[in-house]
Amino acid sequence: MAFYVKRSTTIESIAVQSKKVRSIPSHRPHVKYVTCDVDGTLLNSKHNVDPRVEAAIIDTLACGVKFVCASGKSRQGVLNSVGPTIEEHLRKAYGGQVPGVFLNGLIVYGLKGEIVYEKTVPESTSWKIVNKARELGMTLVAYNEDRILCEKFDSETEKLRPYKEPHPEPIGKWENVIGKVPLHKFMFLAPVEECKKYRGEIDILMEGEAKVTQAIPDMIEILPGQGSKGAGVEMFLDSFGGKFDHLLALGDAENDLEMMSMAKYGVAMGNAMTCLKKVAKDITKTNDEAGVAHALNRYVLRNNSLNGLSSSLYNRVEPAQIVPSQKNEAIQLKIM
Repeated sequence: MAFYVKRSTTIESIAVQSKKVRSIPSHRPHVKYVTCDVDGTLLNSKHNVDPRVEAAIIDTLACGVKFVCASGKSRQGVLNSVGPTIEEHLRKAYGGQVPGVFLNGLIVYGLKGEIVYEKTVPESTSWKIVNKARELGMTLVAYNEDRILCEKFDSETEKLRPYKEPHPEPIGKWENVIGKVPLHKFMFLAPVEECKKYRGEIDILMEGEAKVTQAIPDMIEILPGQGSKGAGVEMFLDSFGGKFDHLLALGDAENDLEMMSMAKYGVAMGNAMTCLKKVAKDITKTNDEAGVAHALNRYVLRNNSLNGLSSSLYNRVEPAQIVPSQKNEAIQLKIM
């Protein structure tokens, strides 16, 4: 397919005859891979995908850049959240598969859909977590790949519904699954004030044994060993020879810290936690202002129609200048 751009003596007079192309990147991207958090980053505060974000992700994949989600969610929870259009383009880009970093780096799927890394909570650590939850009277859930397990439904497990995760499955007692089913992570669910009150106790309990982190104020996650999104992203890149030097990482919360600090282009959302903004190389707009679209346009698509970042790194790369011809002429551009 071909379309024509009529060029005259001024840039403003350029007329694009085809509406099928949004933009043509003016530079070969420095970014080859993008790892993007989901809640608070890709999704807005209503847990939906802004149309501008969806369009930017589709264009990024079309450029050949490897875009994947890096989330604390299960893979099914991510797919439920991003919607059918993004899922369709992800599968198209990866031969029907959905690679990515899930459960905060505890299960990682490679470009061909294979599990390239997996880490589970040891049985002894699981019992410490369960006993602490019972002592504090806090609701506890555990993840087994795309399943979420709980002893029983209550008002706290209902809080997971807006996040579009698989619905929790009641198992009766933890004694029925610990040591019998692999558990990738645990999560305490409680009102924000209770999470603040007991976070220190949980940190002390898990010191040297498991990692404690938060992405959402009323949920405290326990990851085995030194599990993190950063470790998961490293395993993902290693699976195909990717390098952090070409990685753009986007996130908003404490559980994005390692991923953000390891990536050459670490961009925090405008709504990000202060701890993340301190390690980020740049800050984009909020998730309610299509911050992911702004970042992708700056770092990947080079589309100056969105002005979300103040990155000196990007500003050092000037957009390609169109030098007007002295005569009107037609330029034929082919779309592969």
